Amino acid sequence: MNLDIEFLTQVINDWDPVVLLAGGAPEDEYSIEVKEIFRKSSACKSQTDLALLIYRVFNDKMRVKLNQLDCLKQAFKLTENENKEHN
Repeated sequence: MNLDIEFLTQVINDWDPVVLLAGGAPEDEYSIEVKEIFRKSSACKSQTDLALLIYRVFNDKMRVKLNQLDCLKQAFKLTENENKEHN
């Protein structure tokens, strides 16, 4: 998948999966996770792959277990944007 890193950042920040931004954290709080998701997303062949990648990155980097359905919702948002750009 070819994700746009700016849109990926926007989706993750809007989601705020660990509720850090709502607590006053800086806007780049998730930059490490976003960069890793972006870097590894080219290997994703489906929304499910992308959702699993999002889940694993946050688990590995922040030691949090996110709701997998929420990860899938974010993957759909990201790929919906990708599909619009290619049509």
